[in-house]
Amino acid sequence: MLARAKFEGGDQSETSQCYVTPNALILIAALSLSVVAHPAQAEVMSAAEIAEQIVDKDLVARRMGARVHLRYDVSGTVTIRAPFFSGTGSWERDGDRLCMTVRGGPNPGTSCHSFENLGGGRFRNSDGMVLQLN
Repeated sequence: MLARAKFEGGDQSETSQCYVTPNALILIAALSLSVVAHPAQAEVMSAAEIAEQIVDKDLVARRMGARVHLRYDVSGTVTIRAPFFSGTGSWERDGDRLCMTVRGGPNPGTSCHSFENLGGGRFRNSDGMVLQLN
């Protein structure tokens, strides 16, 4: 079955007709919805935003199905608590990133992350982990 659409030219009085198949209409509708469905990309937080919204706050995340508690203290200490691991380390700012060094645990060493504010007290780090204010 074909749908018929009528288009009129600007200054000319002639009319042309175009036939569109239902599959083409579905494709056009799907493409229109896909443009609307993508959320706006969150911006990387500045050092000042990180200091105000993340540092000295209790945060909770999920890592490999386990609930992980994380806190970046103003003193430069980072504390991590999970069901099968607890640890401390240190953190420092590197531009708009937080770099933490953890001793022991499943991933010892230094890692640096930038953050995006997702709203509602939720943040995503550059590894994709979502942290929530606790």
